[in-house]
This record gives sequence, C-alpha cells and structure tokens, in this order.
Amino acid sequence: MGVSRNRTRALLIVAAIAAGTAAAATPAKATWTTAPICGDWQVETVAQGLEQLENLEPDDDGGFYLSGESKIYHVDAAGQVRTVLDDMAAPGGLQLDGSRLSFLTRQEGKLWHLDTSTDQLSAPVDFAGNGLLRLPDDDLLTTWVGTEGGPPKGVSRYLHDSGAVVPNWSTVPRSEGLALSPDHRAVYTDDLFTGQIIRVPLDTPDAWTVVATVPSLIPGLDDLTMSQDGMLYAAAHVEGSIYRVHPETGTSCVVASGLSNGWNGPSSVRIGQDGDGWALYVTGFDGTLRRLVPPSGVELAPVR
Repeated sequence: MGVSRNRTRALLIVAAIAAGTAAAATPAKATWTTAPICGDWQVETVAQGLEQLENLEPDDDGGFYLSGESKIYHVDAAGQVRTVLDDMAAPGGLQLDGSRLSFLTRQEGKLWHLDTSTDQLSAPVDFAGNGLLRLPDDDLLTTWVGTEGGPPKGVSRYLHDSGAVVPNWSTVPRSEGLALSPDHRAVYTDDLFTGQIIRVPLDTPDAWTVVATVPSLIPGLDDLTMSQDGMLYAAAHVEGSIYRVHPETGTSCVVASGLSNGWNGPSSVRIGQDGDGWALYVTGFDGTLRRLVPPSGVELAPVR
C-alpha cells in the first residue's frame, strides 16, 4: 500500500542500501534461496487503464472498491468501472461494513466514511495512516511505514466508541499491510524493507513476533490478506509477485510472478468472490485489477 513519487524515491534508496549491504555480507559464490511455485494459478485481467491503484475491498456482491491516486472506483462483478469519488488526497486503505465504506487519505492524514447507498460523505477525522483494518469490535487499525513522510509509527488504533486514537499501539517497525487471523486473536502485518511477516496479538500488541521471512533479496512486501484456513497471501510490490505464506511453519511459495514488477508492481491483495468460488484479486501501480484463480484443491475463503 505505497505512495507514488516520494515512496518510490525512498524505496530506491533503501533498495540500494539493502543491495550494497547484502553484497558486502555475502560470499561471491553464495546463491539466494527462492520460494517454490504454489501450483498452476491462472492470472486474468478484470480492469485496466485506471489510476495508480493503492488498495481494494470486496463489496460482497462480486465487485470491489478500489483506491487510486485521487479517486475511489467501484468495479462490479461484470468488470464495469465507475468513479465513486474524485479529487481525494491520495486515498489509501479501504474497509467496508454494510453500506459504510471507511477509507484513509494519506496526504491529509484523515479517516472518512462514505455511505455507499446514498453517496453521503462524512466529515473527516484525524487518523494518519496507510493500511486499514476493521477489528471485530469495530475499532480500526492503521499502519505508517515511514515512506509517506516522517518516521515509522508502527500500528495505530482508532477507538470507534470515543473517536480517540492510540498512536503506535503496536511498535512494529515499518508496518504495511494488515490481516486478521481466523480466530480473531491476532493481526498480521508485513515489513516493506525486510520481507518479514509479523504476528501482533490483539491483547498484547507489543508482544509481536516475526513468523516468516519471504525468501527474496528485496520483495517490497506491500500488503497481505489471510484465508480462513490460516494461509497468508502477500503482495510483493518490488518483485512483482504474490506469495502464500504458512505462518505456523514460516514456509512460503509463489502464487504468481511477473505482475508488472519494479515500481509498478502489486500494491494490495484480497480474497473475493469468483462465481460460486473464491479467487485472489490484486491491484497494481500499473492501474490494473487482476484475478488469480486457484488450482483445484486450494482452500480459499476469506476470514469472517
């Protein structure tokens, strides 16, 4: 879930530092371990030619809301695109609860709510962040990796009953995406620069632990989601890949690669309806929404 030019410059600097550090620390004949392929997933284009896409959220009717550089789109189950909101200040994370679409504007550091049945937009409240996740108690979590401006802020929490914000609620470094565990006892996040996957217990948010590391020099993990069977799916922006990660064993495999890698790679991933089944849907900074259809035998359903 990144941001255009400023973020790209920051990533380029970090990539150069990481590559230089790795080169200095790694013997000349050493080779990098790569993850195996997860199976024959089919990649399909749902919509393209949109703004640089930042995030997506299923609408429970086979469609999606998407955040672009200045717009929020809706794509229906037939792939028809309409602009829901325009002239927004870099919309980021999205969460839908019934007819209420919550989203962040990263340049302003604001949280907004849109009634999708009436198109009524609420007055914004202060809640600076990038990723966005609604918890079962209706509180919201957000992330601030630091490439947006200023230092990293870990994960912050918005208390829905009082409107108060708990900044740095969990002190994880360089946090990006957010996903709820199937048992609703923890959230997972990823580190943009190291490729680490981190588990944050909801009752002890500072007791976070690293559960896996994607085996890539500079994957640029940008977002993740979780399936009901406990598998994590992570979008590697720089590498242009989607990974499946087993948080209990730390192992991973590649679902798809070559998805406009470099600085136009995947920005977000979610599980959504595909006819009578489920598929992964991926936004990219190349302005494309893609569907990744799993092979038979893959259990793929969203956490409820």
